[in-house]
Amino acid sequence: MSAQQDAAAREPLEIFADALEQSHWQCFAGRAALMDWIDDQFLRLARLDAPDQMAGPMINSAYLFWQAETAGLSDNQDMKEK
Repeated sequence: MSAQQDAAAREPLEIFADALEQSHWQCFAGRAALMDWIDDQFLRLARLDAPDQMAGPMINSAYLFWQAETAGLSDNQDMKEK
């Protein structure tokens, strides 16, 4: 993939990251971590063959959970052990 193609593919992820941070505050882990996390989320949903219309809401919910964990607000013991 050329640098131009890579930038074009990254643009929708940047827009999605902007929307998440605008709706739910800036990512506690930083922008680079957020971009990697979003990329991983879309790849995970693709592997699960999740319906396209569910990707946004699923990532939105996962972002809130991730931020709560990062802030130490989660009481999910299974996730704390990992």
